[in-house]
Amino acid sequence: MTTTKKWDRRTIKEELLRQNKTLTGIARDAGLYDSACRAGMIGASRPGAEAIAKALGVPFREMFPDSYTLGRHDDGETSSNNKQRSSQKRDAAADRVRGAA
Repeated sequence: MTTTKKWDRRTIKEELLRQNKTLTGIARDAGLYDSACRAGMIGASRPGAEAIAKALGVPFREMFPDSYTLGRHDDGETSSNNKQRSSQKRDAAADRVRGAA
């Protein structure tokens, strides 16, 4: 039976200590502002939370299953609009006729 680890603030901090990492260091390494990962721990910065999960080698959804709403990048999609865009206007010639009149 495989059980996934329950990630909460305490277990995240314990794992950070075990790996000799800091929230500020993770944020800086990810190119974020210094307190981004601290904000990520309380649900106020998704990029900070993503940086923590990546630094600890844990899938984001496993570490923060309920803290952030699902985004377009959670299921591998790179675009929120997968349909080909088509022009709003059916016939541009109609505009030219109206403009000439």
